[in-house]
Amino acid sequence: MGLLNAFKLSLLLPKKKAVYQLNRVKTKDFLLYILLLHVLFALPNGVSLIVDFMKSEDLDNTLLLAGFLYPLLVIMTGTIIISLLAMVGVLVRWMTKRKLVYQLLWKMAMYACTYPVILYVISSLLHQTTTIEYIGLLLLFLIIFTKMILTYPQMKK
Repeated sequence: MGLLNAFKLSLLLPKKKAVYQLNRVKTKDFLLYILLLHVLFALPNGVSLIVDFMKSEDLDNTLLLAGFLYPLLVIMTGTIIISLLAMVGVLVRWMTKRKLVYQLLWKMAMYACTYPVILYVISSLLHQTTTIEYIGLLLLFLIIFTKMILTYPQMKK
């Protein structure tokens, strides 16, 4: 139930109530949510990778690459990208003088990625994704993430 609740709340972002409730999600559910989002993000490329390798009839390499190495690569790069996006949040936090720590910004960045990831998957499954679409998804993330940061109070002087 916690994973579905986290997903439902992340779809309500950047509403203030949803932002605060997401910070109360249990760590177990948050980690499952991260994994689910990474799997969803890897789905379009993973399917095409499996289809390409099945055509080559090299089942051992297909299993190794599609079953183990590709998901590991997606999780590692996804974690690095979320960390970089959280650093953008540190910059926004500093500019707006908000009272937030990096760990919370990392968690918020992960939840703010929900809409862009869903739109990316839909777009990738329908057609080849263009650079303009990537920029649009990044802007969507930045808008949601900035609004989430702005829901927190400013630091007292």
